[in-house]
Amino acid sequence: MRALTPAEFLGELRRRGALQLSRVSFRRNRSTIWSLTQRGAALNVHVAYRRSPPELLDAFAVIASEGGVSTPKARDAGRRVHDWPELQRAVEEARSEHESRLCASGRAEGGTTHCCATADQRRYFRSIYRYFNHTRFSGILPADVPVRLSSRMKSALGHMLPGGGEGARYVVEIALNVDLMLEGNGAERVDTLLHEMAHAADYLVNGHRDHGRTWREWASRVGCTPETLHDRPLHRRVRRRDAVDRVPPLPPALQRRSD
Repeated sequence: MRALTPAEFLGELRRRGALQLSRVSFRRNRSTIWSLTQRGAALNVHVAYRRSPPELLDAFAVIASEGGVSTPKARDAGRRVHDWPELQRAVEEARSEHESRLCASGRAEGGTTHCCATADQRRYFRSIYRYFNHTRFSGILPADVPVRLSSRMKSALGHMLPGGGEGARYVVEIALNVDLMLEGNGAERVDTLLHEMAHAADYLVNGHRDHGRTWREWASRVGCTPETLHDRPLHRRVRRRDAVDRVPPLPPALQRRSD
């Protein structure tokens, strides 16, 4: 498949009915898969999509015409866009390169970071993040957002760190309190991850970073508690210096996939 220029990609989508679009941009950063900005007039897509086949251009036209993935038709298009094998290979390569740099330097984009996760815990979150992205977010989130565990959080259970700005937004990381890995914290662990993923979606799609109306809409859509994550009842480490290497069981659907 020949690589399209931004103008050609835009022309293909407009011919398919996405007449509100006025600009298409290809992004080489590792986190943006696609986003609509400028009130739906600008579509930013991962550079791998330059070689989109006709059926994928059809899906992008639906997403652009619907203004996102708020309808069943658009959510189906979002899944087709997310599951395209060429994209998955490109994102996997970018994720592997990023994780290698992160482990080697101890730094993440946006500043120094501290991650206390074991290799098995990182694999756990990689699997569960991708599962929720596919089943609850219609695959619109970047596949390679790092999920970091922090032993330094006190009352907070998690945060989403945004990066970039208008037209070039990305997610630096999602960080979670390591106490969420303790036995008995399963419901809060899932709720917190979905909470931060909803922040990621709200930032990438709407440009918002708070707990406002659009974030609450995302929270309601994906099934997490629409409130801030402070001082919830939680099983905690006896001593804050204690290491936590527990890896919780994956959801049954993911366990079946690995059988």
